[in-house]
Amino acid sequence: MTGRLGALLRRHRAAAGLTQEELADLAGVAVRTVRNLELGRVARPQRRTVQELADRLRLSEPDRSRLLIAARGGGWDDGAGSLPGDLADFAGRSGELRRLAGAAEAAGRAGVSRVVVVSGVPGVGKSSLVVHAAHEQAHRFPGGPLFVDLRGMDDEPTTLAQALDQLLTALGVTAAPPSTDAGLTLWRTLAADRRGLLVLDDARDEAQVRPLLPGGPGWLVLVSSRNALAGLVGADRMPLGVLSDAETRALLAASVGGGRIAVDSQAAAELGRLCGGLPLALRAAVNRLAVRPEWSAQCFVERLRDERRRLDLLRAGDIQVRGAFDRSYRLLDPAVRRTFRLLGVAPLAQCTAPVAAALSGEPVPVAEDRLDRLVDAGLLGVGTAPGRYVLHPLLALFAAERLAGDEATGEREAARCRLAAHLRSRGALVEGADPLK
Repeated sequence: MTGRLGALLRRHRAAAGLTQEELADLAGVAVRTVRNLELGRVARPQRRTVQELADRLRLSEPDRSRLLIAARGGGWDDGAGSLPGDLADFAGRSGELRRLAGAAEAAGRAGVSRVVVVSGVPGVGKSSLVVHAAHEQAHRFPGGPLFVDLRGMDDEPTTLAQALDQLLTALGVTAAPPSTDAGLTLWRTLAADRRGLLVLDDARDEAQVRPLLPGGPGWLVLVSSRNALAGLVGADRMPLGVLSDAETRALLAASVGGGRIAVDSQAAAELGRLCGGLPLALRAAVNRLAVRPEWSAQCFVERLRDERRRLDLLRAGDIQVRGAFDRSYRLLDPAVRRTFRLLGVAPLAQCTAPVAAALSGEPVPVAEDRLDRLVDAGLLGVGTAPGRYVLHPLLALFAAERLAGDEATGEREAARCRLAAHLRSRGALVEGADPLK
């Protein structure tokens, strides 16, 4: 342990006008304990002892928290606010991890803080990436990592008061501030005094994130969200795509076993394609294989080929691809939900605003706004060409399901007719014209 705890304890004891003997008597500990703490001779001080000393010194909450943090050698508690466990079979994302390592290095320099927003479609592995990166980079930050699950896709997301309670508890604050504003002031005061790494997982919007951002230098804040959080000024953004074929093979080999995948290498490659390189879908698939050792990869692939069953099969316990999609779908405005499910009318590889307008029967600017809102919600990707949108194959299956379940038969047929008429007109009006325009 460093001498930070001893220096703080001596300073507060002197400010209180107490001798070592007097403080020891008030706290009910041996004077030798106080002396050894002040000399930095105690490698693992008892939390209860330090709390009692802080109480007898009548320290303010910020000073009390600093003393408790110093007693832990600058680390955080293992309770509220600590990082979730890392995935033992985490695979791929080498480029993203290098970029996050660079952000951590920059944040480690005095006077600099960095905020990185990792965004993407449901199930693309945003949470897994930020947690893995936090485990890798925690050594750079003497204050250690803090973690808050914002539960942005839940019906009742984590409130500011709940998030502050987690953070302050992890910082050693035991007396709850009298109000949310007081808690926010205390959090900012404590954060300003140290460098640290903060993970804000599953953010719904900027309003959830912005109050929690540390104001002091030397922080790395990793935010995962299905939304790009465009309103966060100065944040770096990392849109996360699906896994490459090589990354998919690595994940399958790490999760199921390299030998088993090698035996069925062609089936494993097809399994990756049927899952669309989506990590959540792959996790569901490998977990199904793990609990069905009698199944070969080929056996499972044959089941997955049936599009009508694919989303049913891509679930394992609480890992459910359809459920992840549905949480985002339910949060959309009714008009945007309608645009999304109408994309399930026909299996187009790409979509444009004119195509969406034809499907919905609405003006092109309205359709374009709805498509952009689907991108913001993480349910639609942006194509390489301007004005092009891409729907992940599994999301296309989900859109078709919602179309069948939420749209009247007559409207489904009308949308198909409008789309067919649009495509015919584009093909007939100009030789070689792009039918998607």
